[in-house]
Amino acid sequence: MSVWEVSRDWWARVAQKMKRAVVFLDARMAEMLHWSGGMGLLLQAGAFDIRDFSSFESGQEGQQKAVFLVSSALSGVTESIIKDIVTGSSFQYVVLFTTVSPLLHPPEAGGGDDWEGVWEDRLLHWMGNMNYTAEVGHMPAFGVEVCPHLFITPAFSRMYPLLPCDVRQVAYQYNSGSHSSQDAKSLERLSDLELSHLPQALKTQIQEMSSGLHALLQGLDVKEDIYSVGHTARLVATELEAYPPGRARRKVTQARASLVLLDRTLDMTPVLSHQADTLFDRLTNTLKPLPSHCSDRLVDMSALTNINKDSSTGAILPGSLAPTKIDCRPTHLTPAVFKKQKEALMELNKRLVETAAAEKLPLNLGGSRLGRVSADTLDTTLALFKGKYPTIKKHLDLLQLAMATSHCLRNLRQTEAATAAEKNLVQTLADSMDDESAVSALGLLSRLADKEMKASLGDRELNLDDLLRLLTFTFTLSGGDCGDAEEASDLRDKMVKWILQDSTCLPPLTKKIVGETVSEPILRDQIDSLWERLEGVGAAREDLSQFSSVFEPGDDTTPASPRPLLTQIMEAILDPARPELVDVECKSSGLGNLLKSGFGFFKGSGKPRPGDAPLLILFVIGGVTSGEVKQVKDMVDKAAPQFEVLLGGTRIPSFESALESLFVQDNYSVVVVVVVVVIVVVVVIVVVDVVVVVVVVVVVLVVYVVADVVFEG
Repeated sequence: MSVWEVSRDWWARVAQKMKRAVVFLDARMAEMLHWSGGMGLLLQAGAFDIRDFSSFESGQEGQQKAVFLVSSALSGVTESIIKDIVTGSSFQYVVLFTTVSPLLHPPEAGGGDDWEGVWEDRLLHWMGNMNYTAEVGHMPAFGVEVCPHLFITPAFSRMYPLLPCDVRQVAYQYNSGSHSSQDAKSLERLSDLELSHLPQALKTQIQEMSSGLHALLQGLDVKEDIYSVGHTARLVATELEAYPPGRARRKVTQARASLVLLDRTLDMTPVLSHQADTLFDRLTNTLKPLPSHCSDRLVDMSALTNINKDSSTGAILPGSLAPTKIDCRPTHLTPAVFKKQKEALMELNKRLVETAAAEKLPLNLGGSRLGRVSADTLDTTLALFKGKYPTIKKHLDLLQLAMATSHCLRNLRQTEAATAAEKNLVQTLADSMDDESAVSALGLLSRLADKEMKASLGDRELNLDDLLRLLTFTFTLSGGDCGDAEEASDLRDKMVKWILQDSTCLPPLTKKIVGETVSEPILRDQIDSLWERLEGVGAAREDLSQFSSVFEPGDDTTPASPRPLLTQIMEAILDPARPELVDVECKSSGLGNLLKSGFGFFKGSGKPRPGDAPLLILFVIGGVTSGEVKQVKDMVDKAAPQFEVLLGGTRIPSFESALESLFVQDNYSVVVVVVVVVIVVVVVIVVVDVVVVVVVVVVVLVVYVVADVVFEG
């Protein structure tokens, strides 16, 4: 059983309810559907229409059946939207599916044994006739397969591990909440945090992820030994081990698996490096995201149409990398994920030429250079398909990938300067380890900032977003040991100066961080906060001993290079000597494992370890890159162990998404909003009168309440 088969079974159950229905689904369900065959899956099953899950939508006259697909608990905003749609329509039959387990719905959402009956009554009441039909069910959808051996979880694409610098905010919210002074906790490190200390929004995410992992393991029909590396992973592992349905499953299931959960923040180098090993990583970081999606990319397919893009008539929907075939397991991305870039390009071009030949298109290969595939090479063959819509539909997955690759190859020059700067940083870190008088990494970045600021916009090779990526790459690679306090202060000053200088034309990520209005006092506070998070990235591995470094300084014959954490862990798992995995925490699944571990001590085998079971699942909270997937698969193929490896992550991360998760996104709750608001109020008190302060405070309270409602929903 594969993840694709499990996902297909989930959607097959839902498809049975589609006949003549108007379907309302939220953004996360839409992305999950997108990777599972798309709208065609529901339309083929008989769906009449598919719409956004929004209070502004409703059924049209004559539409009597609705199906709701939601990925959240049936309370708060979700409940309000369902009510608005149902009461604004003339439905006589409503089916409601949620991916959230019945055990995790709050009491006000009818959580408990009779939650289905409670919600069926609500739906009937909103329809206005208790004799109509309402059905409510749990759809345990969790993972979608990108290609064999790789899956992602769209419903958790924005979930990100906590950093050491987040502990202060979590402790503040916990101790200032509904807890008495006697219950106040001294929370100083990530290792001090338990689920009960977390804000409700993050607590709910962790519980829902644990439930989703259980659903996937149930679909795969395995019982798992649970391991974790990292503190957010530890919290998820603890919840999964204690989840009642999971415990019941492990008692009756025979097939075994090892599940290793890891925090992305322990090693950001594979995500932030320009030296991509696979074509898929290159596509992810070159193409724009598909609107409203987290892992897929937008592919401009207009070159294959006869429609003028500049014309006001006709619309060309963007292509993407996700599979479009409903009944076939997706394999078109396999070479892009598991082969080196050059090999993947050669295979892609070969498949494209063979497809054109099979369709009897007028091929002309005379001008192509043997052993080299360029954008022009692909475009020449792609042009043969222009306007041949039945043929395009038949081979859409291949053509979209080829078009995406062509766009990517035309933009390679934009990454050359960033790649060179990254290589210089890696070597500088190695040199500074051997010679204290050598230039530090922060010193090198400071010089780079000087150079770019002095250049005109048109002549610059790097922008502020590139500087932030290089900074984050440096901190995660070095563990924070990349310069002294004076150099850090100097670089922060230059960042402030650069932002002020370019305030009218800031790159996207920098603009998200600093906002529309840029003033020096607030900007300095923002850069100080950003630097605190950079230091948090550097300190992410401070509790690790065996895997505390991801840097290989090299020697006279070998250049310095990153040594990815996932690769190190896999090497240790595959090591025939079976070294103890000190940093891999095992969550025992009960007395049986404790007894086995105890007897194993006397026999010399020690505690259970990943790889003891026939299936090893590595899951990265924060996303996994295709380069990491390829490296692990290559190691497994070479070692030929007695187990199969499956890799997953919350998303396929890009430079932009990773940096946004670190510096823009609120990863723990609205407490960040509150702290920023306090700072703003203090500034306002200094510069304006009391009346304005009162107005600001009122607005702040309204924002806080709205944010709280959204997070609860």
